Amino acid sequence: MALFSVKMRSSAGGTHISGAERIVEEREVPDVCAAMSQRALAHGKGQPDSITVTVTAIEGEVAHIPALPITEAHCADPAEARDTVIENLAPLTPHAAAAWKLLTGVRDMRGGILFHAATGRRLEPDHARGVRVTSMDAATATEERPESRSGKTRVTDALVLASKVAHHPAVLAEVCISDDPDYTTGYLASRKLGYLRVPKMKAAGSPVGGRLFVVDTDDPADLIAYLEHTPVLVEEAK
Repeated sequence: MALFSVKMRSSAGGTHISGAERIVEEREVPDVCAAMSQRALAHGKGQPDSITVTVTAIEGEVAHIPALPITEAHCADPAEARDTVIENLAPLTPHAAAAWKLLTGVRDMRGGILFHAATGRRLEPDHARGVRVTSMDAATATEERPESRSGKTRVTDALVLASKVAHHPAVLAEVCISDDPDYTTGYLASRKLGYLRVPKMKAAGSPVGGRLFVVDTDDPADLIAYLEHTPVLVEEAK
């Protein structure tokens, strides 16, 4: 069965607005391209002036991995969300507070930060770009998903990405805050913790967002290659 990677990126005035991607069968490509374009036009960050949809045939095997189990924290405000994240990162790095400060201080990065657990250093080659996680999708066929016509749901998108990231042995944890002003729930994910949804990670209406990976490696080349290029389909949680 031939599979294709479908990726969408939108921007306005050269500034990134949104992105999405799928791994689908050939017959699904037209509908998915249309759904992604519609999604780009309806994004909360504003109207794009450029939408690029790229379709590429996937060669070779596609890895199948289980989804992380989902749980949810109870946070009354952004301060409590911050404390929740730092408390869960503390056993993994002595620089947990610095990781949070870095995550909430960056602006307009297309990818995520590689945060060295032992030293707190940034390991990504390009600090302005970061490291992007691509080539992934939920394993269930498009027609079997009720959200297929408008693209994946927000939680499905994030869970697929977080599950791929956590599968690599060099990743200790991931923290994500959406840059969508209308969406304030972020997440903390790891193999041990699963996918922990964290509400109120920022104030409503805030455009601040970012992604940070806490990693245990001195040479991130293999990790970067996996995150950016290895195709993965995520099954339901076991």
